[in-house]
Amino acid sequence: MKLTIDGRDVVCRDGATILEAARGAGIPVPSLCDHPGLEPFAGCRICLVEIEGRRDYAPACATPAAEGQVVRTQTPEIAALRRKVLELILAQHPYACLICSEKKTCDDLKSTIRKTGEVTGCVLCPENGGCELQRVAAEVGLERVEQPASYRNLDVHKEDPFFDRDYNLCILCGRCIRVCEEVRGAAVLSFVHRGGRTEVGTALGRPLLDSGCRFCGACVDVCPTGALVERAVRPQPAAGGTAGIVCPFCGQGCVLTLRLRDGGIVDARPAAAEPNRGQACVKGRFLVRGAAAGTGRIMEPRVRKDGKLEPVALEAALDRAAAGLRAAGRAALVYPAQVPLEDAYVFLRFGRELLGTRATAAAPAEDIDAALDAFAVRLGFDPPAERRLAGLEACETVLAWNVDLPRDHPIAWLSVVRAARRGARLVVAGPAPAGPVVRASATLDLGPGGPAAAAGLAAAVLETLGSGAPDLPGLDDLRRTVAGAPPASRPARKRYGEAARILAAGRPAAILFDDAALGGPEDGETLAWLWNVARLIGAALFPLARGANERGVHALARARRRPVPDEGLARILAGLGSREFEALYLAGPVPDLGETRPPFLVCQDTHWSRNAERADVVLPAAVFAETGGTWVSTEGRVRTYPPAVAARGAARPDGELVAALAGRFGRPGFPGADRAAVLRELCDRVPALRGYRPSLTGEERFPAAAPAGTPGLVLVTVPPRRRSRRPGKAAEPAGGPAEVLRGWDLAAGNRGYARTRRPL
Repeated sequence: MKLTIDGRDVVCRDGATILEAARGAGIPVPSLCDHPGLEPFAGCRICLVEIEGRRDYAPACATPAAEGQVVRTQTPEIAALRRKVLELILAQHPYACLICSEKKTCDDLKSTIRKTGEVTGCVLCPENGGCELQRVAAEVGLERVEQPASYRNLDVHKEDPFFDRDYNLCILCGRCIRVCEEVRGAAVLSFVHRGGRTEVGTALGRPLLDSGCRFCGACVDVCPTGALVERAVRPQPAAGGTAGIVCPFCGQGCVLTLRLRDGGIVDARPAAAEPNRGQACVKGRFLVRGAAAGTGRIMEPRVRKDGKLEPVALEAALDRAAAGLRAAGRAALVYPAQVPLEDAYVFLRFGRELLGTRATAAAPAEDIDAALDAFAVRLGFDPPAERRLAGLEACETVLAWNVDLPRDHPIAWLSVVRAARRGARLVVAGPAPAGPVVRASATLDLGPGGPAAAAGLAAAVLETLGSGAPDLPGLDDLRRTVAGAPPASRPARKRYGEAARILAAGRPAAILFDDAALGGPEDGETLAWLWNVARLIGAALFPLARGANERGVHALARARRRPVPDEGLARILAGLGSREFEALYLAGPVPDLGETRPPFLVCQDTHWSRNAERADVVLPAAVFAETGGTWVSTEGRVRTYPPAVAARGAARPDGELVAALAGRFGRPGFPGADRAAVLRELCDRVPALRGYRPSLTGEERFPAAAPAGTPGLVLVTVPPRRRSRRPGKAAEPAGGPAEVLRGWDLAAGNRGYARTRRPL
């Protein structure tokens, strides 16, 4: 499409707005309510333009570009109109910083006073220098305001976690309301009251914590002024630099931009990279700073003397750890799955080559990929699975099987929200997301177990399809199997039938699940039934890893697997209970060992835990922002980033500590200290990493398995049906926003920033 803007020929895509066309051509048009990813709002009217042939002025953000249009964005009349509109916006907003005659020399003269509850001037404003209102005022040439100042004197909302809401600085652009509804699917915020009393608020004026807010921080990130400000950042001086990292809190692989000052982290902001596209969750947005520099960090090595952990030099702690591990008859090693691949590789080599043990396992265990491996053996080939989260957006039907998407997979949930806004229907088995934007079209009660419900759904799909079922190998056998199963109750059959009709009618379809749906690597019955359902309706399987580096660590362990596999985490914990091990090198998150603590325990960790308090030697490990390294997301995106900040105290990267221990085992050249060399060795050993060049851009190096021929159905034994108890009125489900926020304690869990998992 071709049009003319300010005398220049501009080419833009079909469906673009005039504002998008102008900015794409490098023509500046000021705006306050517009934001990438949000639908046009046309609330601020700063982007008014003149279109030849139209009598009125048009908002560029909400006016579609048309072939042959002639648009003028910079005329004296438009400039005067924009200044007048901005004056009206500022009628109830402090504007001293916008028209101050001394603002050019202000930075040289002012003192920094930021610890305040109310904002009436630029010196006290937490967004001074980054406020979009200041930028727009400069663009439109505003030098004086004719309207009298009218300070609204509203109370600052401080009752919620993480950020303050000061609506004295709000310009009613609606960005926070729209991002909450259109992008996050929550719709917690809205305009309340009328006329000059209009402000942003919640239903009945309740706190955000009681209104369904999950504190993703999207509203804070899109706010153009200082109305929404992170509380931990408000009293801090402005950042002096930035660094990019991969978020370590879940398997989505979000890219975060850390703002830095004086060697510390000011805050974390979501980057525009895939897959998060400028979005984050409560943990990635607000907990990074606390995880790196908050309370509970292990800052110095300690050795147990006379029953007490005493601080010692790092060399002395390493000597004591090496002596105890060498003297032990049989030792086990538990290493963290949420560390960079370089460190995980060094842990693996140390356990197998120097400790000489098969009792080496990652924690949390890589359940979903281990389950897929076991299922591949059962099928005889790798099952085709879709991993790209963006693929969910084109689906007409989504089945979420026993997976809490908003909590455990927030970025995958955003793709489901986008699909739902396009008209896709959601079928939920297990925890159903609550909210006005995305509601489940059908829900299934899993009862006492998942396999029975999955079998019931497969039977309902077969009945719904009837003779229209695809001619797949094993179809007749599957029909006979479900026909001989005990009948479900009438309400259950009704629910299964409703879900089956929705799934059969919507193409393309997706089935989302994680390790919580499978019950562990050994339980493949639910996965087998979900495979059958996917084959019958032509759906794609979407396995979701919950751990930050779960998929990469699993591929690493599989590439180094011996003819006899490692014992696994469950086996190690059982062996500790039966006193099979004399020593444990513990670097990963496990439950409190209690009485199962072995005679010698080395704990290498970032934060204090009950296990660390019981250890004989404590080694301080550096956190994700201090180590850098390579991470693999659930999509298979591989990203590498350098350390963002220096390690605190005596903490060192895990690989460096392991290499120092290896030197005391007689292996001075053991890899670990040189991370670049470790990554090169990794790329030689892991097939998916061959040819990888380290970067933060994100290469998809772990491709999904391609469909192999015409794979058929899997015969599964139909589990006996058990009547589940009729639930009463449920309180907030486990893992709801209040529990996540009130129960998050960085000092309570091993590795500090490890996610909460189901019991092993």
